[in-house]
Amino acid sequence: MRPESASTTLRRDLSAVAHEFDDQAAEKKFVAPLLAPIAEVGECAATYPVWNRESFKKKADVVRGPDGSYNRITGEFGSANYACEDHGLEMPLDARRQAQYRTFLDLEEGATRILRRNILMAWETRVAALWSGMGLTGHNVATAWSDAANCVPLTADLPTAFDTLEDKCGCDRSELTIVIPRADYAELVATTEVRDRIKYTFPGVQPALLGAAQLAAMLEVRRVIVPRAAYDSAAEGESESMSQFWAAGTIYVALLCDPDDPIEFASAARTLLWPGDGATEIPVVEEYWEDRVRAQVLRVRDDTDEVATAEADLMAYSISNT
Repeated sequence: MRPESASTTLRRDLSAVAHEFDDQAAEKKFVAPLLAPIAEVGECAATYPVWNRESFKKKADVVRGPDGSYNRITGEFGSANYACEDHGLEMPLDARRQAQYRTFLDLEEGATRILRRNILMAWETRVAALWSGMGLTGHNVATAWSDAANCVPLTADLPTAFDTLEDKCGCDRSELTIVIPRADYAELVATTEVRDRIKYTFPGVQPALLGAAQLAAMLEVRRVIVPRAAYDSAAEGESESMSQFWAAGTIYVALLCDPDDPIEFASAARTLLWPGDGATEIPVVEEYWEDRVRAQVLRVRDDTDEVATAEADLMAYSISNT
C-alpha cells in the first residue's frame, strides 16, 4: 500500500489485523466437499428411489426350463429422503465506519471472508457429525497404532475394511478413500509395518515426511484424506481452546464420488444443494442496505442437507484406533 498523498500516513498496525489468521490457507483444510460431495437437487425436500443391492448380488437361476421358458426376476428398490435447510449469517457494515477506515482496510472484503469462513466451518461441522453418527460397521484395530512395533495396520486393520467394502458394494480397492485424522496419520506412518513398506516403495523417503498421495499409492487406494481443520471451542471471551473437527481415534474407509457428480453416482455421503432460492454454491454472498442503522448488510448462506446416501453402511466402514 502506498500513500495517496504526502499527508496520508500508513497504519501498519491496522494492516496487521488482516494477517493474524490465514483464513484462505485454513479453508484448504476443510474436507466436507470431499467427504460429502455436492449434488444439486430439483426440490427443496423430496423422496427419491434407490436400487437395492439385492438386485445385483443375489444369484439367479438362468437355465432355460424344459418348456422353453426363462425364469423371471423383479428388481428391488427402496427410497431415501432429504430436506434442505437454509443456513446463513449476516454482518452489518456501518457506513460511517467504512468511511473512517477506507484508507487502511477494505471492511467489505474482510467481512465477506469472516462470514464465508463461518459458513464453511458450519458445513464441516455438519459433515463430521453425519459421519460420526452413521452407525457404521467397523472394528477396533488389533493393536493400537501408538504401539508402533506390534500393530498391524497394513496386514490386518486396513485390509479387513477393504475386503468388507469390496464385497458389500462391488467396488475395487483402487476406488476407495481412506480418511485418517492427523493424529492417527502421524501414528500410522511411524509404525514398523509402514516404515518397512516405505523402504521398498519409496526408498529414501523419511516416514514422517510421507505424504497422503504417497500413502494412497502404497496402499493401492484412490486417495488418502487427512482432516486437519481446527476451531476454537471456547466460549466468547474465554481463552482459546483449539479442537479438531474430525476427532482422533476413528478412521474411515469409504466409496466416495467426485464433487458435483450426479446423485446416481455411488457415494457414502452427499451434500444435497437446492439452488431454487438462489443459493447456487456454498456459500452464496448477498447484500442489502438497512436505512434504519445506515449500514450495508452482507449475508452469506447456503441451502443444503447432508445425507448418508441409501444405506451408507454399504459404502463406508469405520476403524477404531484405540
